[in-house]
Amino acid sequence: MSGPPGALRAALVAAFHAGLGELDPARLVERALDGEAGAPRGRVLAIAAGKAAFGMARGALRCWGGRIAGGLAVTVAASATATLDQAAPPDPEEAALRPLRVLRAAHPIPDARSVDAAEAALAAAAELGPDDLLLALISGGASALLASPPAGVSLADKQALVAALLEGGAPIREVNLVRRHVSRIKGGRLAAAAAPARVLTLILSDVVGGLPHDISSGPTVPDPTRVDEALAALARWAPQLARLAPAFSESVKPADAPRATARVLADPGALAERVAAALAARTGLRATVAPAEDGEARAIVARRLALARALAPGEAVVIPCEPTLALPPQRGAGGRAGWIALAALRELPADVALLCAASDGVDGSSGAAGAAVDRAAADAAAGGAIEAALARFDDAAIHRALGTHVASGPTGHNLTDVHVIARDFTRREGAR
Repeated sequence: MSGPPGALRAALVAAFHAGLGELDPARLVERALDGEAGAPRGRVLAIAAGKAAFGMARGALRCWGGRIAGGLAVTVAASATATLDQAAPPDPEEAALRPLRVLRAAHPIPDARSVDAAEAALAAAAELGPDDLLLALISGGASALLASPPAGVSLADKQALVAALLEGGAPIREVNLVRRHVSRIKGGRLAAAAAPARVLTLILSDVVGGLPHDISSGPTVPDPTRVDEALAALARWAPQLARLAPAFSESVKPADAPRATARVLADPGALAERVAAALAARTGLRATVAPAEDGEARAIVARRLALARALAPGEAVVIPCEPTLALPPQRGAGGRAGWIALAALRELPADVALLCAASDGVDGSSGAAGAAVDRAAADAAAGGAIEAALARFDDAAIHRALGTHVASGPTGHNLTDVHVIARDFTRREGAR
């Protein structure tokens, strides 16, 4: 495509939002339940937890409304200080979720509300009988929203552990591996609490290459990993908390939960496919999807720049991505998506644009979903400003000043990050 400066960046942002719109959590759940054979003879308890909890709960209630006797919808709090059930102003959507009880808790570090929500879920599941069904609607973020530390581990310990893993740059699968083995609810333990009831888990995955037990630490999914693997991850990423090791225990294994089944309804690859289709339809670019990636942010920057130089005119690539970025204690406002975009900015060829965006609309503490950049934006930046912002992990302000931030707010999704890199049809003078 050709157009005014910034047109390619704007097209990438529009395709990102269009792709999200194609994966509405409510519709995905509704379609899944529509094809579910065999209505349970007893009660249906629905527990929705994660950043897409409200949308997934809406879909379940549309399809099975009269059959759902009660349950919970647990999502991210708007405030870090409000009490349980009062974390945000009354939401008119809550009335549409009845008979589910709406709870809010902290993310990504659990708080007392997370403990209360987990205890409410465990108590409700324990009341189910052999003819009943626990319908678990799980999306990314539920690991923090449902927290139940085992004996010997305080909430403060759990908070310190999660912070150490995340800030140390541990891959999310290893973070969740640890979480599954130091919990009373994760690693299939919520399914065990519901026994002898049947458990059906519908999942929106935010983990690149993740299996059902990886997503939100698998509260209702049996876990094939072992406690010794979790202890090795603890030693690798948070050795300063080795004193917690005695509280680790084996998770629920597949043979121990024969009535628990799980289905992944959408994953990061599905989002990338929708974004690529939207970009091709809107711009005529040849948009393809690359294999999903995870890894350290600086290595990902190098890969993006190599791809940028290799792209043919009129070509675009969409990549589902779960970067890790180790953070210092003293840092500015920003997020991993914005940081990667800023780090690539100065070296992008002149006719290439790069979008890095969080599908949940919340890129760290940036107040944006991420950033869409090109060389024109780099040329507008003051000398040394980019390097200083990268060093301080303070990318939010410079993206806002340049107009490269992706405005969003919470999307009600969580399918990890998506990166889109595209070269315009006409190679402009000075492109490398």
